[in-house]
Amino acid sequence: MDKPIQRNGASNVKSDVVDLYKSETNNSSTHAFHFDTEEINQFCDFTDKIETLIKNSPVKHGSVTIFTPHTTTAVLINESETGYINDFKRKLEDLVPSDSYYEHDDWDLRTENMQEDENVNGRSHVRGSIIGSTAITLPIVDAEMIIGRWQRLFFVELDCARPRRLFIQIQDIG
Repeated sequence: MDKPIQRNGASNVKSDVVDLYKSETNNSSTHAFHFDTEEINQFCDFTDKIETLIKNSPVKHGSVTIFTPHTTTAVLINESETGYINDFKRKLEDLVPSDSYYEHDDWDLRTENMQEDENVNGRSHVRGSIIGSTAITLPIVDAEMIIGRWQRLFFVELDCARPRRLFIQIQDIG
């Protein structure tokens, strides 16, 4: 078995937070992180940023939903361990190879949802569908997000480097 030469773990990307909504009747709020990804299959760790939003929120008991509106991305919970992340990337390439034919990329056949500046990214759409995770909801108890000891919240870029958004909604149940 060949060992990988390069070991790349999770990234902490620079992001801007936009506060989108604050309820006037309870403490619920919606926020968006705006950021740029750097490469295909990049794992961006947002755990600390989301925990900070919750700590700065008046919500004591409720839930937090993390949502990506992009079809070529995913939201995952797993361990931030370089071996796992590299294993995931390799297995994803094995399952959905970058060099395969994807009808989505065949402009002679495709007639729907097209735009002039579109990327060749059929593999990214298939990968996103296989992972199938565009949102995660976690409980908040005593103003703390409930998550496992080693668990982290990842935004996973399955396409190319580009501007992205990640939405965070903190819901208050009183």
